Amino acid sequence: MWRRVVVVVGLLVGPGLWAQGADRPAPQPTASEKELQAPLTLEDGKPTPGLATEPGPSGLKTFGSLVLVLGLAGLSLWALKKYGRGKLPGSGGGKLRVEETLALGDRRFVSILDAEGERFLIAMTPQGISLISRLDTPETGEAGTFDEALSRQVDLGRPVPVKEMEALLRQGGGGQ
Repeated sequence: MWRRVVVVVGLLVGPGLWAQGADRPAPQPTASEKELQAPLTLEDGKPTPGLATEPGPSGLKTFGSLVLVLGLAGLSLWALKKYGRGKLPGSGGGKLRVEETLALGDRRFVSILDAEGERFLIAMTPQGISLISRLDTPETGEAGTFDEALSRQVDLGRPVPVKEMEALLRQGGGGQ
């Protein structure tokens, strides 16, 4: 609730305070201030630079800008909380997601992909993407973990040469 109050106050009061600080005329310097700000000529004949006659930003304008920025930050946090990361435009849908990825080296990866409740074990290489296996869902009672599906396709007890792995990937999963 207080976030909404901060956002509304920031959006309503911030621009008004900023405009109020911008409309205020600069105070006129007195005769003694003008004399002090005038460049001095020293004995060497070179004039010294004068001081700046424009005042810095007012405190009211600074405060208004701060409130405006905090209000916009609060508004963006509220939008992120309400719509979430998955619901923002350009963030993709909620039907397709990568559950886990294992790097095999040399730009080769094995991933578990969840598409509308169905799980797939896929292989990604620089040449393309191949389906290795369709994983069983846990509701069926059959084994469907990443390690089990990978061990069904590749004997993990022995090293697999790159050419053999590429042949498996070209087949689309081997024993299907």
